[in-house]
Amino acid sequence: PEQVKAVAEAYVAASNANDKHTVLAQFAPDVVWFDPVGEPPHVGHEGVGEFYDQTRALADKVEMKLKDVIVCGAEAAMILEIHVSFGDSGMVMDCVETLEVNDDGKISGMKAYWDMSRSRPRGE
Repeated sequence: PEQVKAVAEAYVAASNANDKHTVLAQFAPDVVWFDPVGEPPHVGHEGVGEFYDQTRALADKVEMKLKDVIVCGAEAAMILEIHVSFGDSGMVMDCVETLEVNDDGKISGMKAYWDMSRSRPRGE
């Protein structure tokens, strides 16, 4: 459980530091990531890297505020808020991300659950 939690926390920290290389290093080469669930997945380091670049191009800053990590076996659910900044404004989205960690300590599967219609302006 400690290793799974550490992987989740390292992913969030690297993302918040805007460190693409370290973010990608958290993932297995054949990872499948649904973000959001219901859309086609981002597959492998190439797919995750493209998704990372796309999200960063849409905002000045993306920060995940981790509220809790619940670990069961080699899987975890992260409860977080995503704070997105656009100049002087922005928004906050509630999100749950689940992840699976393989025997090498890498994220092999991930799913993100969020609903844009529930987003709120930053500062509320």
